[in-house]
Amino acid sequence: MKKIKRLNVVYTPLNVSVSLLVKGGSLTQTHCAETDEFIPDRGITPLVLTPEVIIQDPDGILPGGVAALTGVCWYALPEDIAASVPNGSYIGAELSQYLISAATDGYSIDADGSLRVEANIRYPSRVVLVFTANIPDNRSGKLIKVQDSVLLSTTSIAVPAALTLDKPASWKFNPIEDTGVRTITASLKLGGVSPDPTKVRTAFWWYVASGNTEVLINGDDHLFYESGQNSSALVIDPEYLDEARIICKAEYALDGETLPSAPTANCLTAETVIQRKYPAYDFENYIHGGVEVSPTASHVKNECVVTVGQKVLASPSRYFTVIWSIKDAVYGAEWRILGYGDSIMIPTSEIEQGADIGLELEEFEPLGALADDNDDILTDDDGSILTL
Repeated sequence: MKKIKRLNVVYTPLNVSVSLLVKGGSLTQTHCAETDEFIPDRGITPLVLTPEVIIQDPDGILPGGVAALTGVCWYALPEDIAASVPNGSYIGAELSQYLISAATDGYSIDADGSLRVEANIRYPSRVVLVFTANIPDNRSGKLIKVQDSVLLSTTSIAVPAALTLDKPASWKFNPIEDTGVRTITASLKLGGVSPDPTKVRTAFWWYVASGNTEVLINGDDHLFYESGQNSSALVIDPEYLDEARIICKAEYALDGETLPSAPTANCLTAETVIQRKYPAYDFENYIHGGVEVSPTASHVKNECVVTVGQKVLASPSRYFTVIWSIKDAVYGAEWRILGYGDSIMIPTSEIEQGADIGLELEEFEPLGALADDNDDILTDDDGSILTL
């Protein structure tokens, strides 16, 4: 009779350490509902996870270090599904429907076993990425199964919208130095950034304050209006304004929302005040030949000289009504108008007994519609309003 006993070499289990190294991107994201933007956006900065398995043989038979891997698999599990896996042991669990393959949108596996994630996870969903692989144990010829997992999560942030204008709260139009139209540009930002027009639709309305009311600006009633109603940039001609409070109202709508056709009570608003303001100036009557007039002279030329700072205006009558007057040097005499314009030729006969010459400047009022004696607005042949 033969007695048999089987002899086996029993190897001490390997010490195994599994890590998923983040080589790019982030496990967490924030999502702004107003802009529908992710930070970071994995479509731009993908998350790259590289598995690293370190082994150490207590018996010293196998060299320690990074182990070679076979049968690398990655899974993307909803958090509730991952939580249902007993004891978090994904090895042996039936997870095939969550297996990441070449057909899985937003995920790809590199040749070295790294997982590249380009999918953005919408709040409040959370995804558990599971890694499984085998380590060949060359001592016994068996495979050692290893696993690890990480959680992908997203935080929702709500950042208030803001509407601003590229003009200060109050600004001045200088009729002497400023010419041409002006553009007031509105900027609507969500979370401090301009929204993507493919994701966010916007609408703008421009008003001017009239007493205690706000009137929608239009070309029929407002001569200062040039263009831009229902856009983010209003073009005006300040020559027609004395002082005006311009108000912009804006609405926005995300995908799936309805954009209001008119401003609501909760719309965004911004405003600016424009004022017509002459700069500090001085003027004097420059008399050609001086105040002592020769009896042989037929006329005396008086010229209006206006200075703004160190600058002499070439033609004061472009910006002022220049009024010339005279008062005889006798008791009880009154001022009488001589004429208008940058200069005036006064006959010597007017001052034979002596006379005072007066010079006055009246600042121009803003341009306005030309009307007849019946206050009817005058237009040209094309129906355009005549202004003065």
